[in-house]
Order: sequence, then C-alpha cells, then structure tokens
Amino acid sequence: MHPHILCECLAYLVAIACYLVLRRRFGDNLSISLRWTVVVAAVAGGAVGAKGVFWLEDPSRTLGNLHNPEYLIGGKTIVGGLVAGLVAVELIKRYTGVQASTGDLYAIPLTLGIAVGRVGCFLTGLSDNTCGNPTSLPWGIDFGDGIRRHPTQLYEIVFLLVLVPFLYLLLHSVPANRRTHSQVFLSGDVFKFFMVAYLLFRFLCDFIKPYPKAFLCLQGIQWVCLVFLLYYSGDVVRWTSFRYRLRST
Repeated sequence: MHPHILCECLAYLVAIACYLVLRRRFGDNLSISLRWTVVVAAVAGGAVGAKGVFWLEDPSRTLGNLHNPEYLIGGKTIVGGLVAGLVAVELIKRYTGVQASTGDLYAIPLTLGIAVGRVGCFLTGLSDNTCGNPTSLPWGIDFGDGIRRHPTQLYEIVFLLVLVPFLYLLLHSVPANRRTHSQVFLSGDVFKFFMVAYLLFRFLCDFIKPYPKAFLCLQGIQWVCLVFLLYYSGDVVRWTSFRYRLRST
C-alpha cells in the first residue's frame, strides 16, 4: 500500500480513537443523533472544501488540468477541509437549532490525525507537492531531485505535537456553559484555539512553499487562512483582553 494512503487511513483511526477516549473522559453535551448529524455535515463539507481550496493552490495548473480527472479528484488540502467543514457545521447547527458548542472534542483528534497524515506526505516526497522551497539550512532534505528543501511536513508535525498538550489543558479548563471571574476560555474555545493556531501556522509556513502567488504576494491557501483568522479575531481579542483585565485586578 502507498505510504500516503496507509498514513491517511491510520490518521482516521487515530482521530476516531482519540475522540472516543475524550468523549468518555469529558462527556458530551449533544445527543448521539445530533452528534452524528454534526459529524456528517463536517465530513461532507470538509470533502468539498478540501478539493476546492486545493484547486486554488495553483490556479494556472488547475486550469490546465480541467480535463484531467486524476488531477481534479486526487488532490486535497487540509485547510480547505477544516474551513469548509466549519461552515457546514455552523449551517447544520442553525438549521437544527443547536445552540451548544460542538467542536471542542474534535480539536485534539484533528491535531493528531493531521500529524499522522503529514507523515505520509513526508514519505511520499516531491510528488505530494507539500515540500518547501530550496534551502541551505543543515536540516534541509533532498526528496530525490538533488535539491535540499525545507521539510515543511516535519515542521507541521512538530508544531501539531507541541499543540496537543495545550489543547488538552484548555479542554480541562473550559466551563460547561458560562464564564466566571477567573475564566478566560469558554466552551467552544478549544476548537477555536486549534483553528487559530493551525491557520496562523499554515499562513506563515506557506511562505516557504513553492506555490504561486494568487494576489498581493499571498498564495490562495494563505488568503483562505487570513479570511478565517479575521473571522476568529474577536475571540482572540476576547482571550487577550480578558487576561489583561485579570492581571489588572
């Protein structure tokens, strides 16, 4: 089996197992039926978004492959899957009238799943199109073409593994439904923190990836990251300003 496919299957298994453990440990504020409704919406939206944003990575390449089903079907990107899954979940929550936050239990499973998936990207090498730009740094890796490149897949794996304990601490700290005087993070903020951290990492890391610039010196994925970072900007302001108020009292 191809290493990318093997790691992708393993990533799903790790994410599902982690979710089940966290659900047993922390409980769930949704019924089984509503939880499955949210999961289906997230998966469906993520599948569409993963393809759509992949096509934005290199618009000229996409236009040149409009009649190439292998290219159109084969590629996908994590950023697109995350943001489109988020939109799909918010829409289904509005349709079903669900008011409670639903994403906190997904933050760590997603983080570990993405990390495992990136191992497959690293093992696949150049053909996966996730390697970084050429570099003279001592940890640059030759992926088979004689050029040492940034191992951006490894950068991402390290970042995600470092992020996991922070997310676990947040999951421990969030209250069930309200803020207290000493509470900075609320229910729903664990997933938001994951999204902000990952999108910010990808926005910065993609500067050293060989994707073409789409507009104003930014790549297509970077624009998607920027839009959703702005979407979460109010939460970031709330976190930082509330900490400041606590220090001042």
